[in-house]
Amino acid sequence: MLRCCVFLAALILAGFTTFEAQADRRVALVIGNSEYREIPALKNPDKDAEDVSKTFRLAGFEVFAAKDLTRLQFEEQFRNYLAAADGADLAVVYYSGHGFQIGGENFLIPVDASLKDAADMEVQAIKVDDILQQLRSKSKIQMIILDACRNNPFPRKDYWLRDQLIVAGGTGLAQVSGSQNTLIAFATEPGAVAYDGSGDLSPFSSSFSRRALAPNQEIRSVMAAVRRDVVKATNGKQVPWENSSLIDDVVLMREAEPPALPPADAQQSQQTAERGIQAAAAAEAIGNRDIGVPVGVGPVPLKLDFPAKDASISMKLASYPATGTLSLPDRVLPPQSNLMAAEVDNLRYEPQVGSAAPVEVGLQIRVGNVSKQATVKLSPNVDPCDQAAGEPLDLQGIASGKLPSEIGSEAVESCGAAVKAYPDIARFRYELGRALLASGRIDEARQAIQDAADKGHVRAVYELGYIAASGIGAAPDITKANSFYAQASDKGDPYAMTAWGRALFDGVGVQRDTGKGLDLLLKAAAMGHVGAMNDLALIFKQGRNGVPADPARALAFLKAGIDRQEAYSMAILGLSPKQNTPTLAVCKPKVVTKVITKVKIIRTPPPEAPPPTITTPKDPIGPVPWRGSSGDHDHPQSRGDNSDG
Repeated sequence: MLRCCVFLAALILAGFTTFEAQADRRVALVIGNSEYREIPALKNPDKDAEDVSKTFRLAGFEVFAAKDLTRLQFEEQFRNYLAAADGADLAVVYYSGHGFQIGGENFLIPVDASLKDAADMEVQAIKVDDILQQLRSKSKIQMIILDACRNNPFPRKDYWLRDQLIVAGGTGLAQVSGSQNTLIAFATEPGAVAYDGSGDLSPFSSSFSRRALAPNQEIRSVMAAVRRDVVKATNGKQVPWENSSLIDDVVLMREAEPPALPPADAQQSQQTAERGIQAAAAAEAIGNRDIGVPVGVGPVPLKLDFPAKDASISMKLASYPATGTLSLPDRVLPPQSNLMAAEVDNLRYEPQVGSAAPVEVGLQIRVGNVSKQATVKLSPNVDPCDQAAGEPLDLQGIASGKLPSEIGSEAVESCGAAVKAYPDIARFRYELGRALLASGRIDEARQAIQDAADKGHVRAVYELGYIAASGIGAAPDITKANSFYAQASDKGDPYAMTAWGRALFDGVGVQRDTGKGLDLLLKAAAMGHVGAMNDLALIFKQGRNGVPADPARALAFLKAGIDRQEAYSMAILGLSPKQNTPTLAVCKPKVVTKVITKVKIIRTPPPEAPPPTITTPKDPIGPVPWRGSSGDHDHPQSRGDNSDG
């Protein structure tokens, strides 16, 4: 069958970083979706993704690898990846699976998507432009590779996008434009299909994986070589295409310098036994160790205290950690790297955000022709401050997060210690501010949050807006709050998108802009913010500010909130989840089915009554189980304005 492969690479030199990027920090998210539940499985994506993942690891990238992701799993993986990509030199997303266009917008399709109803595209699919915007706000240079099926295998052909019902495109993905210093490339012309090929890999992915590893090749030269390969492999039926506005060179694979050779030794044969003892002693000294490594603070020195400094001794990375990256201060180390004895004590490891499992690194210590193996265990750990005062859905956070009412008294001490230990990590200053705010120490909290914002923590900027809007320690100032919300929204924060979107949609403290407000709420919902989902549900249920009522569309967003265990999505539907219940019964598939059946009465116009008003609960229903909850504050700017938000 025809294989829909598309390659979209965006390389954009500009962006907001939270701290000075480490040299050559390059991060890749690689996803292969093959096992679709509602449509036939695809042959190549898992193999393509596996091959490309190896390619990026060999090129020295930190690689987040996943396959067969549902919508919720994609949200979680993408948030972990964004936290790692914050401040990176190069951020890459590779996706293989179903994808198609609607109204000039390209979408990626998770494996659990059904796309049966007109509202399903917004709550089940992933918009490529949203991915690009997030990467632009995080990293200096971005690349997105989409090896996505072009045909639309779903039964429905029209879907809601913003305020219009749009007919899906027939074939291919839409052309995507980028800003300065951007390369956008397709496996074939926009709107055309590409081929699966006869092997395990698609012609384009196979060529890209091979050509990308050519040492010191600039990306435009790589793409030219890929184009030649694909044209030849398909007898001219498929011609990769790209649009470039690059002003800087981008090299994926830098040629490694050959390791220094030990000096010649005329008496080496007589010294074999001595060197064997030396190698064994060095292996024993650093092997069988378990080193704790904090997550989210950058590369951490391993301090192996390698006992041998002889220039004749070298080390090879015989096995690489399954996640995270090893590096030296001047370079990232890909698998099979060689180090000299003097470099070993500078070896560093950066754990992968979201992965708590211990990993191992195998070291081969060589002295002349003698070698010995050593294994070091690396155990990632989350700082007590992140555990005590991290916030849900913080795209620069590394923990599942807590609501303010869940922050204990120990958080102030834990976060104070973290700020002292890592003064350059803005996240800890923000979390200290949250802990102080929960303890009622308003002035200290405001200063800590301001410090975090000054250091580039985006959620802290939103928090300053919340403080201004709520009048904590001062008179409420909605105009000032909106200014903070707009700043944080521009940097991709879903809390801020929701708050700023509400203000714009209803004209609260700002001139009304319904279209932009609706778009921001949709973007926040796409990032997993259930407060935005609830707002959208009420907008579509009632029909407001020129947006037509559509009960089915409202129901789609409420169902999305329920999928994320959101209490107020359930409340809108008239449900009453019990407190202190570990797993909400309504979230079990069997119960959800019954709920949906009951709420179909939403299609019948209800008796006239004042519209319901959503408020964020003061006492949340159980702990937040994952980084994807709604906002953790009320939103004062929307109270009393009949916005229902």
